[in-house]
Amino acid sequence: MVQYTILLFGPAAAAVKADRVVIESKELCSAGQLKDLMSLQFPTLDVFLQAGRLAVNQSFVAVDTKVNAEHETALITMVSGG
Repeated sequence: MVQYTILLFGPAAAAVKADRVVIESKELCSAGQLKDLMSLQFPTLDVFLQAGRLAVNQSFVAVDTKVNAEHETALITMVSGG
C-alpha cells in the first residue's frame, strides 16, 4: 500500500478542517490519479481540485507525472487578496 500525505492551504484546508489529508493507493499514482482519489475521499475538496494543481517538492507537476509518496506533495489552489 502506498500512502500519500497531501498538504493543504487556505480555503482547501478550511474545507476539511485540516492542513493535510492522507490518501492510500494500491500502487504509485500520477498527479491526476491522486486528485481523483482526493475527490472521492474528500468531496468537499472537489471545487479546489478542479482549479488547483499538485506541486511536488515545491514545483508544479503535470497530471501524468508519477508521484513518489516520500516527496512533499501539496495542493495549490487559486488565491486572492491584495
